[in-house]
Amino acid sequence: MKTLGWSSRRLVPHGGHQMSLNIAAGLHLGGNESYPGVFQPFGGFADDIAVEDGYVGLPDIPGVGFEKKAELFTVFRQLH
Repeated sequence: MKTLGWSSRRLVPHGGHQMSLNIAAGLHLGGNESYPGVFQPFGGFADDIAVEDGYVGLPDIPGVGFEKKAELFTVFRQLH
């Protein structure tokens, strides 16, 4: 689509969980609309990631970062 003058940076998907954030970052999209307080314990971001001026960073661990969401990781341990 670049040849037609369209940039992937114009695409901003939405989703209530941090997987959408990682997908947007990995594909170099324009951002990601999230609902941090919805879809718990899957929703939101890693526990140590702060929202500043409407922006968040990615967790500093490999993968999606589920391990940095204590409540969600507890659910995964119970299921395992």
